[in-house]
Amino acid sequence: MRGIAPLMVYNLFRGLSTGGYMALFSAYMARQGYGMGEIGLAVSLSSLVSAVLSPLVGYLLEVRSSKSVSVLTGLILFAAIALLLLEPSLVLLVLSYSLFLVAFFFGQPARMTYIARSVERSKLGSAVGMTASAFTLARTAGPPLAGFVAVNYGYSHSFSLLALSALLGALLFHLTSEEDKVERRENYSALESYKRALKPPEEVKKLYLFVALDRAAWMLWFPMLSAYLVMRGLDEAFIGTLYAISNLTEATVMPLAGRAVDKFGAAAALAASELLAALAALSLLAPIAPLSFLLVGLSISLWIPGYNVYVAKKYERMGEVFAATNAVRSIAGAPSSYVGGLLYTSIAPAAPLLLSSLMLLSAAALLRSMRSS
Repeated sequence: MRGIAPLMVYNLFRGLSTGGYMALFSAYMARQGYGMGEIGLAVSLSSLVSAVLSPLVGYLLEVRSSKSVSVLTGLILFAAIALLLLEPSLVLLVLSYSLFLVAFFFGQPARMTYIARSVERSKLGSAVGMTASAFTLARTAGPPLAGFVAVNYGYSHSFSLLALSALLGALLFHLTSEEDKVERRENYSALESYKRALKPPEEVKKLYLFVALDRAAWMLWFPMLSAYLVMRGLDEAFIGTLYAISNLTEATVMPLAGRAVDKFGAAAALAASELLAALAALSLLAPIAPLSFLLVGLSISLWIPGYNVYVAKKYERMGEVFAATNAVRSIAGAPSSYVGGLLYTSIAPAAPLLLSSLMLLSAAALLRSMRSS
């Protein structure tokens, strides 16, 4: 497990930046006068960018070290946040969120590949749980800290702090981690990675359907969650505290969830995660917001080790499959945020939440036909 210590340190800095960004982005757009439809559109356009680029990351992870790709995603995260220091416009906001999603989606397969190359397969769940817990622990501090700074000193100071954290994390990981070995594949090109993503092996197709349902359901409401709360009259400091509840739950439960995945299998953990997410969406219909954030934390704490271990154990070209499924997630989620914004505005705030819960329950049902790892 010593080989993952630099990644745990990296995740502390990443967690602070990511948590703060996620808590503030849609609230920042709302404060700039954008409506839910425009916020959803910005998220949807950004999702398409990450979808197009995802197979390229699969290729990079098969021919380059996962360390180098992990560092690159940290630098992209820095750029995403730093852009918000410029004069805001819809184009710049879409570019910022696009880079954030690129860093978020690309970093996951890179870091998981790094873990899989550094840890025994029987301990993958525990390793994922430990590294993800470090990330989530820092992400717990990110929202309230970023919210406090935004309220008392302005958004520019908050974004400056978050950008610096992302940059320091990437540099430290580059300086302290070991280079992982990569088996060079002959006659393997980026084009082949795109072809395999578009025409996946038979055993990957159900995984595509599952991650598509899951992602589309979450994206109906989750990226706009802080905007939901702003429109209920809550301020950024309290919103940050609510995110801290979710993140603290993740940080506490994740190591236990990782061990449970090693013992009971990844598919069982994923099914439980989907059920908890459906309950989280439904609980937002009530005015007791902390309950929803608690359920979100429990759901994510099971999803992260469950999904990562499922793919790492089942598929030989895990870097490629991770990246391809992330492309599917991005494509499936791209229209969802825009649709969620429209449903919120044209029907009722409850509409995207009810649709999301139905889709999450469908994803849980699909897991019955997927073999547990």
